[in-house]
Amino acid sequence: MHVISGKYRRRKLKTLEGLNTRPTTARVKEDMFNILDNYFIMDNKISLDLFGGSGALSIEGLSRGIKYAYINDHYKPALKVIEQNLKGIDANSYKLLNLDFVDLMKYLKKQSIKVDLIYLDPPFAKTEYYYTFFELVLQDSILNNYGIVITESENELELNKIELLKLLKFKQYKNKYLYVFRLEKEGISDE
Repeated sequence: MHVISGKYRRRKLKTLEGLNTRPTTARVKEDMFNILDNYFIMDNKISLDLFGGSGALSIEGLSRGIKYAYINDHYKPALKVIEQNLKGIDANSYKLLNLDFVDLMKYLKKQSIKVDLIYLDPPFAKTEYYYTFFELVLQDSILNNYGIVITESENELELNKIELLKLLKFKQYKNKYLYVFRLEKEGISDE
């Protein structure tokens, strides 16, 4: 696995083998960022990866202009791989966290942290994580208005359970689904 584009292009990334992580395939990652290029300007934005795995999505974002990345993984061996992959990247451009994703959302709310781009790719195809996440991100106002949530899932999501997020793009692969949502809510201030 490697970084596809930007200032860290061709940088090799380590991955964690086993059942606790599920790295995004090169094809899906490339499609993901090509789609993002159509809907989102990365320069000087803040991203959040709830289930960091290898850190590949956040590092790709940093490579393409993301100003700051919050990278989280609850699984400690994954954090070690992420730390290795972040070597040589300015430590002032990211924060590595080790929290359950619900605790992470509480932390972000308590710290008044808002982000512009969220990567949501939980392991184990736990579909309930998606709906809990969507509820929390909207309830806690973590995502700036017109912010993007990019989601990879092994199961098709029930879009009627996802309020206030506009589906911008949907792509189906052999055994994966890719969704790109944007928060479009009247009366939200991004202060």
